[in-house]
Amino acid sequence: MTEEFDTNVLIVGAGPTGLTLACDLPRRGVAHRVVEREPVPGTATRAKAIQPRSLEVLDDLGAVDHVLRHGVADLPVRFHEPSGAVVDKPSISVRADEKFHTPYPDVLWIGQFEVEHALRQRLGELGGQVEFGTELVGLTQDDDSVTATLRTPDGDRTVRARFLVGADGGKSRTRKLAGLPLVGETREEQRWYLGDVTVPGLDRGHIHVWPSEHGMLGLTPLGDDLWQFQSPLLPGAPAETPSLEFYQQLFDERAGEVTLESASWLSVYQVNTRMVEDYRSGRVLLAGDAAHVHSPAGGQGMNTGIQDAYNLGWKITSVLDGALMRLLDTYGAERIPVARAVLAMSTEKMNRAMAQADRGSGDGLGSAFADIGDGNLNSGLGIHYRTTSPIVHPGDTTSWPAPGDRAPNVSGLRGKDFSGDLFDLLRGPHWSLIAYEHTGPVVFDNAKPTHLHVHRIGSTSDYSIVDTQGEFERVYQPHPGELILIRTDGHLIARVPADREMDVIEHLAPFRSVGTQVRPS
Repeated sequence: MTEEFDTNVLIVGAGPTGLTLACDLPRRGVAHRVVEREPVPGTATRAKAIQPRSLEVLDDLGAVDHVLRHGVADLPVRFHEPSGAVVDKPSISVRADEKFHTPYPDVLWIGQFEVEHALRQRLGELGGQVEFGTELVGLTQDDDSVTATLRTPDGDRTVRARFLVGADGGKSRTRKLAGLPLVGETREEQRWYLGDVTVPGLDRGHIHVWPSEHGMLGLTPLGDDLWQFQSPLLPGAPAETPSLEFYQQLFDERAGEVTLESASWLSVYQVNTRMVEDYRSGRVLLAGDAAHVHSPAGGQGMNTGIQDAYNLGWKITSVLDGALMRLLDTYGAERIPVARAVLAMSTEKMNRAMAQADRGSGDGLGSAFADIGDGNLNSGLGIHYRTTSPIVHPGDTTSWPAPGDRAPNVSGLRGKDFSGDLFDLLRGPHWSLIAYEHTGPVVFDNAKPTHLHVHRIGSTSDYSIVDTQGEFERVYQPHPGELILIRTDGHLIARVPADREMDVIEHLAPFRSVGTQVRPS
């Protein structure tokens, strides 16, 4: 960074999306600042499910331990029927399919504030901090920089950065100032009362649901003593001002013996299904809810934002190191189709839930809310960039995982100074090249170790890492002499025979995306 810039990357918003990017950049040596308009860290539960792929991201960033300690897997649902009967049903979350080979197969129920705490803690360990009470109020940009006007407790300040990333939520000021409209619709018939409440004496081993013809009531245990309350407004019904007294009234009318002791965060949530058509305007980029908003059905909001930031961090770093700006176009090319799919999926799930929410039985609700962690999209593990990304090498598309797919984990790898899983080799800000049963030299051997690690894996001690259980061979089905290039965010970028290595290098050259990361020294 030269003296003309105050920082390389200014991140606006310190929710899970902004904090993920804030943790990723310093481990890559990128100077950054992260500002948040709220004066103190949030304590509201808001989002309440973290998916397997997001847990893998937090693992790579070194922020997963707190989430694992405080999250709860396999939380069953208890329906309290209007007749007085109590019906227990299995968890609405589903373990990820074994084919994905992840160390984190379970969706975890956890309040958003706990995920933010874990990321802020990791950011502090990396030498960073959030500037609270600091709001973006203006921006201009030119070919080389973005100048942001920030309103602070001590007055307005300007910051000149190489890039600005808006991670400031559904009402994003960044998005408005950058002129990136949020296109879509407001679902007028889909409104929910939400809140964080305490409920003494209620069993915390279940999600509790009270079906009713006047609208269901739901309580989900999150944190040490909090419950997230939710209840849909019936179509056409006027919205009351949320309060402890009003929420208690709903329980008194529909659920009988339930006492709410206190309430903190209270809200009326209006479902919107909207997204921007481009994630970038010059040197301003959007991520998370600033770029796409949708219903909470399927548990995707926080997770899609975390994965947006994880996709973006290495690309900004590469451009700062000399890659062409066109690399940043691959961010939108890869993540916009994901957002579209999430909007469609979450809308379909919410429509089913709303159709059942005012009925008098838990049967329909159980079906409507099922499968929050099921499928390729929900878990995040099946998201791929095979056909959408110009940076993915169009080589072998018959094998799985194919170029563009997430790299699955495998265990049982052993070497002279190594014993562990494939994820242990991949963890960190570097790219990785797997040379399977190939002992000869490759051009990538000349890459800087900080940019790329080459691992020769095989079935015998002739290779630096031995596939002792044959799991790498079973999962990846590699050909002897095959090279598998995995980018820093854990997605395969190429699978080619060793004698076609230059094809990959030439394919990446126009981006210079890894012109810095993996070019021969």
